[in-house]
Amino acid sequence: MPTHPREWTTQRELPDGTRVVRTDLAGPKSGFTGRVWAWVPKQYGKPEYKDSAFPVLMALPGAVGYPTNYFFSKEFRLQERIGEAADKGESLPFIVVMPVLNANKDTYYDGSDIPGQPKMGTWISDDVPDLVRENFRTYADPKGWGFFGSSSGGYVGMKMVLQYPERFSVAIAGGPDAAPDSPLWNGHPKEKQENSPAWLAEELIRKSSPTPSSSPTSGLKGTPKSSPPSSPASTPASGATGSPKSASKVAISFLMGTKEPKQEVAALEKLRKEITKGPIETRVTSFEGGHDGYKYTDTLFNGDLKWMSDRMRGPVAAK
Repeated sequence: MPTHPREWTTQRELPDGTRVVRTDLAGPKSGFTGRVWAWVPKQYGKPEYKDSAFPVLMALPGAVGYPTNYFFSKEFRLQERIGEAADKGESLPFIVVMPVLNANKDTYYDGSDIPGQPKMGTWISDDVPDLVRENFRTYADPKGWGFFGSSSGGYVGMKMVLQYPERFSVAIAGGPDAAPDSPLWNGHPKEKQENSPAWLAEELIRKSSPTPSSSPTSGLKGTPKSSPPSSPASTPASGATGSPKSASKVAISFLMGTKEPKQEVAALEKLRKEITKGPIETRVTSFEGGHDGYKYTDTLFNGDLKWMSDRMRGPVAAK
């Protein structure tokens, strides 16, 4: 239940009576101050759900992601479309949270605590979720928390579920990088490695396995590179097993356009094949197009949001 609710400013009103709201958060753990937007679905205020928690979807933008987060805007209609999908049974009624992603307009931080820089990893992993818990009814279970991100936001969402599987369980990553590439990592190779998805995934696999696994720095040899499919498709990884309510600890869906740069597609496919084992489930959804936040958002509503919803906890109505 909420512990320290605050006053939020209305950003925009939706036709169904819900509102996108905003607040400025001085992160007590990161030391960074930035803006956070939020939206609760209409189900949140219904009497039958007054004592129920709701799942949280953290939506992270691409590019610099400062001082705004474009997912609150009417151009993307993210909230309207989630509301419509929930009404059709194609999505859980998510609380949507949209923080700024980086500390300034000059560079990007890979959702990490880069030495000597603002702690943008802690901002996303701790401060923003703490704000949400203080203001809304949420689950403690990691299956109550997921990410949707575009480009750099997709990278951060993927990184967060691998780094903190005890907090977050599902990420849908639109055209993410396969490895950290902020120029701020220069001079900090060890810390950079420890914030890479490959290293984090191997650590998670190792900790979840009764037998020793390969070194976090080693990759699989002879992994073929592949281009995206020529037509839209959703393909689960061959290692993924079980029903939609599978026992996998974390699940990641990669949204990739057929016109994405081939080198980046190959790197991401190599990463996916390396990490899909043990507690990690992955899949790829392909669409016609290139590196485009609007395309990633459209693709989210072409099955991936349902896929995410099937792996998370929804609200429970009173009997």
